[in-house]
Amino acid sequence: MPVISKLLVANRGEIARRVMRSAHALGVSCVAVASDPDIGLPHVGEADEVIRLPGASPGDTYLRGERLVEAALRSGADAVHPGYGFLSEHAGFARACADAGLVFVGPPPDVIEAMGSKLSAKATMAGAGVPVLPTVEVPATTAVGGGLDGDLAGRAAGLGWPVLVKASAGGGGRGMRVVEDAGALPDALVSASREASSAFGDGTVFLEPYVERPRHVEVQILGDHHGEVVHLFERECSIQRRHQKIVEESPSPAVDEARRARLTEAAVTAARAIGYVNAGTVEFLLLPDGSFAFLEVNTRLQVEHPVTELVTGLDLVMLQLRIAEGHPIPDSVRAARMDGHAMEVRLYAEDATNQWRPSAGRLHRFTFPASEDAVRVDSGFESGSDISPYYDPMLAKVISHAPTRDEAARKLAGALAGAEIHGLVTNRDLLVRILRHPEFLAGDIDTGFLERHDPAELGAPLADAEARKLHALAAALAAQAERRREAKVLRPMPSGWRNNPAGMQHVEYSGASGRIAVGYRFDRLGCQVELDGAARPDVEVVRTAPDAVTLAVGGVGRRYRVERVGAVSYVDGPDGASALEEIERFPLPGSQLSAGSLVAPLPGTVVKVHVGVGDEVETGDTLVAIEAMKMEHEVHAPVSGKVAEVHVSAGDQVEAGRLLVVVDEGTT
Repeated sequence: MPVISKLLVANRGEIARRVMRSAHALGVSCVAVASDPDIGLPHVGEADEVIRLPGASPGDTYLRGERLVEAALRSGADAVHPGYGFLSEHAGFARACADAGLVFVGPPPDVIEAMGSKLSAKATMAGAGVPVLPTVEVPATTAVGGGLDGDLAGRAAGLGWPVLVKASAGGGGRGMRVVEDAGALPDALVSASREASSAFGDGTVFLEPYVERPRHVEVQILGDHHGEVVHLFERECSIQRRHQKIVEESPSPAVDEARRARLTEAAVTAARAIGYVNAGTVEFLLLPDGSFAFLEVNTRLQVEHPVTELVTGLDLVMLQLRIAEGHPIPDSVRAARMDGHAMEVRLYAEDATNQWRPSAGRLHRFTFPASEDAVRVDSGFESGSDISPYYDPMLAKVISHAPTRDEAARKLAGALAGAEIHGLVTNRDLLVRILRHPEFLAGDIDTGFLERHDPAELGAPLADAEARKLHALAAALAAQAERRREAKVLRPMPSGWRNNPAGMQHVEYSGASGRIAVGYRFDRLGCQVELDGAARPDVEVVRTAPDAVTLAVGGVGRRYRVERVGAVSYVDGPDGASALEEIERFPLPGSQLSAGSLVAPLPGTVVKVHVGVGDEVETGDTLVAIEAMKMEHEVHAPVSGKVAEVHVSAGDQVEAGRLLVVVDEGTT
């Protein structure tokens, strides 16, 4: 049997750290790889050795199998763990590792190849007696060119509208589009194929019926080289955005013992039909009538594997390594039982209130509340990390474990609400509201949850209008305390204090709710406060410091933690969090863009420009499509009018804030 002594982790960030943690526990030395933007990330510092992958985009770095194999050989590694994403389900990469004499920690290349195409996987499962949904194949020329012949249109209609366009390779919601009618199908095919090609190197797509309100349930499987396959129960993954999971849990609230037996038996049957080895997942749609249908086999470790680890007490990565060395599945796995309830959320750097627009930049602070019964946080980042636009925007997986589902949800929501996340817009508030939502707590969930409940409302700041005013006051007082600390004279005196009464000091901030005006004056009676021009005698300033302010409102004290980065103050309190930018009192002339200026919301690559100079557009029309963080993002017209300027072309690399298009308002 092979013995793994040095492991190259062919991935980045959170999963690289996760794999190295278990490998180090087994006494295995670890080699990290890192692209240019990733060289300063924690997974690099935690590795025993590191090899740089010159470049930034996935296509130049983590998707270059030959570079990864060469890195493994150069470092003297005897095994490669692919993590998830990138080349983890690429049969050619697994085969290249084997040809180079490297142990690939995953299933054999033939198994990956068989399951790498969802089309062939569905055919195999149907032959094995596993239930599947009907499928319509899409010719490659149709997907790329956007033409729609009558035969394809008829077969699509035969599925019943709406239909779902799906990428045959890969997953994670990329290359998926819901299509309501035949007229929308050509554009959906082109867009989905382009996104799939970018994400997975394969633009093949197909059609299947779009099932209304199904649940997404999957079964964890393990297979060894001795022909044994076992399951480790199910995970519920129905809460999704853009067909990508954001909340996962085990066990599923919809699965009783009888249904669990049927699901797990189907999963084991599927695994045995393809000779599965190592860790994998068989995914199913659970239909409203109680039946289920095969979706796909993920021939890798899943993002959500921690919930299975917490309910079973098993280390799946360690089991992967042991199986890769040729060891049989141990008795502890066969005897595994579920203990309590585990729940995971995916914390993304994205704005749920603005069409899931991703966010890139410096993560100034990234901390979670510490306690004896703390949640598990699996992350590739820490305070001070830079989040690049080249990769998936997931910042962390946050996982709770408790005796009951209700307790797990409450524990997880509390940890998220108490986290300090500064520098980027995230989906934190959306996740908290989902975890506290009555439907979720009742287990009444399905893949349409975020279609019934507006993400713009669920993702709105937890801090209400009153809380944001208090946050602005805390920001102003913290800044005042910092100035006082740095002053060379009169340090004991509060800024603005006068022997004789003087006017208010004023500062204005811009935040999630617009502008907030703050006035304050220190005198012999304490601190007088105005918020948005209204006197607030009910607000007492108890204590101020550059990093913390304590206020009492109606006799109830609240402590606010404040971090100032440039002109932005990040405020965290028991009533939510705010990012507040101080507004310049005297801005430079010409520093503001006109209302019709369309700028890049984040760094990325322009994949399509939909308009030209002279075109008439309406507010909300899609003008430019930008690819960033492995997804396509549409940039819409801010006003109605005529296109006056176009500053980019397809293929251009753009930075955040770059001017893309200018629309002359009201000239249509």
